[in-house]
Amino acid sequence: MRLLIVPFLITATLVACAAPSTTRITYDTAELDAEQTIQRELALKKYLGYKQRLHNVSYPILKAASQFCANKQIYSLGAQGSASSDFVDSWKSTAKKIFAGDELTVTWVAKNGPADKAGLLVNDKVIAFNNIEFGDNVSQHNRFYAEINHSQTANTPLAKLRIKREQNIIDLNVTQEKICGYPAVLGESDAVNAYADGERIIITKGMMRFATDDQDLALVIAHELGHNLMGHIDKKQTNTMFGTLLDLAAAANGVDTQGIFSSAGAGAFSQDFEAEADYVALYYMNAAGLPLEGVADFWRDMAAEHPGSIGSSHSASHPATSERFLAISKTIDEINHKIAQSLPLRPNLKN
Repeated sequence: MRLLIVPFLITATLVACAAPSTTRITYDTAELDAEQTIQRELALKKYLGYKQRLHNVSYPILKAASQFCANKQIYSLGAQGSASSDFVDSWKSTAKKIFAGDELTVTWVAKNGPADKAGLLVNDKVIAFNNIEFGDNVSQHNRFYAEINHSQTANTPLAKLRIKREQNIIDLNVTQEKICGYPAVLGESDAVNAYADGERIIITKGMMRFATDDQDLALVIAHELGHNLMGHIDKKQTNTMFGTLLDLAAAANGVDTQGIFSSAGAGAFSQDFEAEADYVALYYMNAAGLPLEGVADFWRDMAAEHPGSIGSSHSASHPATSERFLAISKTIDEINHKIAQSLPLRPNLKN
């Protein structure tokens, strides 16, 4: 009986609810499918545009900062590609239409980068890399991508590409160049955020939309690169572990700390790590030949968007936007002074 009451109550509720006053517009399934196809194409093109911009801004920084990451250098073609097999479900057919087939399509080439100098063009189809064919199944794709990954740490920078351009088959020899091995990748979140995980630099779509100026985006990328290069992720994990050990020691003696020491360890030096990442970021940008004038204004823009971040707070994980603006401005003064005095353009480290 109870099972019969529930659907009755749901039906009664729907009948009692206030309804719209107009008739809903109708359309057939074919029209809906066609519109969904159009919107998927627009979405995928925008996604690829975000990735192209992210590569355009990040690549010069990763290349210039290779002098600061001797233990994490990799060889790079200075190019990226994608295929329909990289996507799932209905997006496969959308990608196949945009790429005009299932082959691996070049979607980005760094200006004056190795692939550009060798003659690779956007929309070229990559048939093989170092004689490993892309093929037409998952197993072949995996071997192909594995060879690209292997070439990044190989003893030789030389890479061989076989491409198809229109109806022509072309062989290219590419002398790869060294960059920092912390790739910038696009995060799906719409939140205005960026973070480092010790292996990558993740920039969300929300941040891409907020940082409309490439100089602002470069600052964000260089900042996250600073977290990786300065070992902040490992240091935070160490601090958290130390706090956890104190919590366990207290628990062994009958005291429930409710994780207070672990939380304190996780937050230890958090603002200092952020300030350090801001500091070294300016040196990475300078090494890449990027202009520094006006770059601190990013934090004024952020303050206008998030006024609560203007004032200082010892409990906050990040310095206030006002503090970051001043610190960046003074770092630029420091760099300009070193340039004027012909001093080494490297961050000042503690003795």
